[in-house]
Amino acid sequence: MLYIFIFFILFYILNGIYYLIGFYFVSRDHRKVCLENSEPFVSIVVAARNEAKTIRKCLDCLICQVYPTDCYEIIVVNDASTDDTLSIIKGYAKLHSEKIIAVDILPEQRQNKGKNNAIDKGIEQSKGEIIITTDADVCMGSQWLASIVHAFDDQTGVIIGISINKVSSNPVHAYQALDSGSINVISVALAAMKYPITCQGSNLAFRRNAYLEVRERVLWLSDSKGNHEWQMQEIDIETDWKIKPYVHPDSFVYTYPPDTWKTLLNQRMRWASTGKEYSKLSVRIYLTFIYCSLLSLIISLWVLEARYILLLWGLKLFIDIPVAISVARVMVQPKLIFAFPLVYIIQPFLIVITTLLGSFRLYKWK
Repeated sequence: MLYIFIFFILFYILNGIYYLIGFYFVSRDHRKVCLENSEPFVSIVVAARNEAKTIRKCLDCLICQVYPTDCYEIIVVNDASTDDTLSIIKGYAKLHSEKIIAVDILPEQRQNKGKNNAIDKGIEQSKGEIIITTDADVCMGSQWLASIVHAFDDQTGVIIGISINKVSSNPVHAYQALDSGSINVISVALAAMKYPITCQGSNLAFRRNAYLEVRERVLWLSDSKGNHEWQMQEIDIETDWKIKPYVHPDSFVYTYPPDTWKTLLNQRMRWASTGKEYSKLSVRIYLTFIYCSLLSLIISLWVLEARYILLLWGLKLFIDIPVAISVARVMVQPKLIFAFPLVYIIQPFLIVITTLLGSFRLYKWK
């Protein structure tokens, strides 16, 4: 049995080294900006469901982008909200009629089809050759739009951006900031290594033509799930477009993390719920190995002698420290390192539990 634990911890270490190589490529490539000097028309699509408390700040940021005002539009989709989200959207659309278009999905039209359906409704109303999706609970700097658009080249179909959770003294915020940041940075690192797996829909850009090539299958796959991975993965599998990671600080978006462990667990169950259904068999096998590696670390606490437990968890610490430091460096968030002890201890348990519960759909949508 000891050899099984050793096998999985060696896989964990080699996987961590693979991430570090990806971080190097991401850090090196982030300085390559302004690949496309033109200013194409861009459609920013925001799907909002019950975001009355946050959507104003997001829309204020989008309105103030340093990009030719006649070269972008903001499509805001009210996804059958039950709060004041729709009235806020309509108010902004009336005040900025030349820039903001409001789209309303009624409760009877939604039918639990998920977020990707709302985004698709927004894309139907848009006219940009480049589409950028973001969330109603994020904010960004004034150079965000220009930074992302100028990162496109003729072969790029998708750009994966970074979303950063704001950190505070709340342990949940601290954990989420580093752990979610790690997931985000690892996703761009894997894309840099030509092995894209996941992405954040709150900072995702793609060409309209690339989306239209896979639209029908994406909507079928994401029905009632809403995960943006389907779109990125299908473009990677079914088209010749390149998937490009982009981590220039101007392109970051910022959001607030869950306030409670219960909310965080529910979020992670949603994230983990579709992993077993990814189109690529190699991706499903890879994620299974990661899950088994973390599960073996937990099981070791009950079945192995103390010296072997210290060895396994010590090896985990050996690779986790440089990964965490690299994540904080890529995100330009050095304070994230203070959350490392919390993430180091809790992460294996949280991932194993939420993956298991998520596979049984034991979570709630907003």
